[in-house]
Amino acid sequence: MKRVGAGLRPQAQAGGRAAGLGRTGRSLPSLGRPVRVGGRAAQQQRRTDSQIVRAIVKWETMQPELYKMIEDEGFTSMEPGKVIDEVEAGNAILIDVRLPDDYKQSHAVNAQSIPLFQGIQTLSLGNAMKQVFYTLNGVKGTEENPSFNQDIADTFAKEVKGTGKRMYIMCDAGGVVEAVPGFLFGKQSRSLQACYKACRECGVPPEQLGHVKGGLREWAGVANLGLQGEDIEAWKKKAGSTPV
Repeated sequence: MKRVGAGLRPQAQAGGRAAGLGRTGRSLPSLGRPVRVGGRAAQQQRRTDSQIVRAIVKWETMQPELYKMIEDEGFTSMEPGKVIDEVEAGNAILIDVRLPDDYKQSHAVNAQSIPLFQGIQTLSLGNAMKQVFYTLNGVKGTEENPSFNQDIADTFAKEVKGTGKRMYIMCDAGGVVEAVPGFLFGKQSRSLQACYKACRECGVPPEQLGHVKGGLREWAGVANLGLQGEDIEAWKKKAGSTPV
């Protein structure tokens, strides 16, 4: 695979902040522990929250591992045109990890929906505060989908394991693992987060895992590949007005 960046092998940035999702200012929430409040009921609620929703590993930890997966373990990041060729030839499956409503509106032909996040549903003081913050800033509040790991593991077992196929994962903009101008530690994305979880937490071997470069935007734009959904034109309008 051709790497971006002059042979630079990125390392986690000690004490630094995670790379953003782009230049929209709408970075993914960091799902930490619920706000500490006193009382037995509150303690029980915190335990329940931690069982339902686990915080996704921070990008500073995840990015070097993803780079290692590409360099040494057979994980690949592929252009949309090559991905659809593999899917149509029966050599791969395609997973869309965007929110369910976004998938319904528009998605790549033959893509299955396994969302990495969902709208905030877990009741806690911390989530209530996050929801208020998101609403005031015009952003849809989300939390990690608690069934993601199991859904990925089940899909791999049923459709990929033992077949030699590859599971490709895509989101809206794709993200980048390698260093690019202005982003020494790559660009964080939901599909890259999902790839990390699929490999390190769900048992998908890296040599049977792939990432779709550029996400749905490159799929529909540069590559001009097929879309399905309830309101494709609305998605195109939204994608065209939101910088990557």
